[in-house]
Amino acid sequence: MANVDDDRSVLVSVLAGIGIGVLVGAVAGLLLAPKSGEDLREDLGKSVSDLSDRVSELGRQVGQKVSTVVDRTRASVAQKLGEIPTDQEEVRG
Repeated sequence: MANVDDDRSVLVSVLAGIGIGVLVGAVAGLLLAPKSGEDLREDLGKSVSDLSDRVSELGRQVGQKVSTVVDRTRASVAQKLGEIPTDQEEVRG
């Protein structure tokens, strides 16, 4: 189970890094472009909206993958625990 927590931590860090990188790149690109303030604000709003949509989709995909890994890990652990004899079974056998 510790591996699942480590995987989640890594995925959250990757998502945060991607999100921050995209946001910084978008803002830098918009601020360096020769546009009026109104056009710049409009473009910035669209970029933030697009970023939000992308991060939401990426988060959904990562969530599905993490859920799949967790389910597989649980099944594997349950199978392994089923193969390990309990103390009572050892006494009887």
